[in-house]
Amino acid sequence: MSTYKNANYGINRIGGEGKGSTKGQGIYEESSYAKFDLGEKLELIDGRVFRYGYFGSAVAAGVLISQDVSATAVVETNNIATAAAIGATEVTLTDSGTLGSATANQYAGGYLHTTDDAGEGYQYRIKSNTAASSNAVTFTLYDSLVVAVTTATDVAITGSLYNGLIIASPTDYIVSGATPRSFTSGYYGWVQTDGVATILADGTIAAGNNLTLSDGVNGAVQAKDAETEPLIGFATFAPDDTGHVGVKLQLS
Repeated sequence: MSTYKNANYGINRIGGEGKGSTKGQGIYEESSYAKFDLGEKLELIDGRVFRYGYFGSAVAAGVLISQDVSATAVVETNNIATAAAIGATEVTLTDSGTLGSATANQYAGGYLHTTDDAGEGYQYRIKSNTAASSNAVTFTLYDSLVVAVTTATDVAITGSLYNGLIIASPTDYIVSGATPRSFTSGYYGWVQTDGVATILADGTIAAGNNLTLSDGVNGAVQAKDAETEPLIGFATFAPDDTGHVGVKLQLS
């Protein structure tokens, strides 16, 4: 596990095999180019946890964010795969819908699911993808196929939770994290997923309340009042109705 010095926090721990030990970027900085792999983990000594993300739109500080599903995911689609044998690390999908306008590495860091028919029930992390050519996109996988894929295989793609980030709307129940600063569209930076954070509040919140995604204000939290609502964390103090609240995030 790599480590690097951050002037504000002493030794920070970075999970995985990333480039963090040689190319630092603080949590209050943004970058016009990627200094880490999307989704790479940064854990501070105080328990706060961050993931490295790419912003698909401008976002303010202190709000909840989610992936732009329209840009990073593909719903279950029948019979669009080209046959690939056991051990292959490339799978080509051809579809005139979402994939027809795919750009290079648009789905990198996401997951290819085999959902039905030959090879069903498996999931493979996507390392890279080509730009669409005649509606065909070739995906390079981190791991080789365990079971062969055929032209009958149904597939879907779950995009990286940290790619194409936008402010979370009331219907975006898959929340990626919270912003420790404002971000420019097309820039990269750290997204907080755990530990104490500052997040926009909506409505009356008491200290200790379980919090969920607001059903009326984009990027905000509100008191959780239904079992079907996703848990974001809990409030550390009672805020103003339209201000920001301390939140012990629990998104990992």
